[in-house]
Amino acid sequence: MIDFLKWYLLLLVLGLINLPVTWSVFQKLRSRGVYLSKAVGLLLWGFVYWWFNSISLLKNDLSGALIVLLILLLLNLVVTWKIGLSTLKKWLEENRKIFYNTELVFLVGFAFWAVVRAANPEIIHTEKFMEMAFINGILKSPSIPPHDPWLSGYSISYYYFGYLISALLIRVSGVVSSVGYNLVSASWFGLTALGAYGVTWDLLARKSKDDEK
Repeated sequence: MIDFLKWYLLLLVLGLINLPVTWSVFQKLRSRGVYLSKAVGLLLWGFVYWWFNSISLLKNDLSGALIVLLILLLLNLVVTWKIGLSTLKKWLEENRKIFYNTELVFLVGFAFWAVVRAANPEIIHTEKFMEMAFINGILKSPSIPPHDPWLSGYSISYYYFGYLISALLIRVSGVVSSVGYNLVSASWFGLTALGAYGVTWDLLARKSKDDEK
């Protein structure tokens, strides 16, 4: 339960940090894309972390992950300054229901799949062995590209961005990788449910607006 809460709070904070950038990018949507702030945050976090590691500006460790989070926070503060804090605050106050509803959808989806995985947490069958090996390989590698767990002395010659994001969440949340693997699965389920809800909400809002015309 503690691991679940730590993981959820990390995703909540990540979404809040990246809300200004998301709000700014998706201005044409009625919801301003608030339901995408977690996904946007994960993509930005993973990309900047991967890039800075690839050019040897950071190490593949906890401090590097936290530094990138700080960079994202500063970026969003700049965006907030350009938007105007009062403008963003006013919109959030007027549309708090959108924010609360989307957060509830994510939490329900995340919790539901976490319970499903808790009933069958074994990392067996299909590609789970490979995925767990890649995540552990990234966690134990001092730099990027990470070491290939299947071929000593070589780096992973495979797309690994999703595993890198998973490793970032595991490292910063402080959960063990086997637990983190299942929480990653629950996170993807929650984000998918959230995305489906948000897109549907925006489409219905657009239709309602068109009908009024």
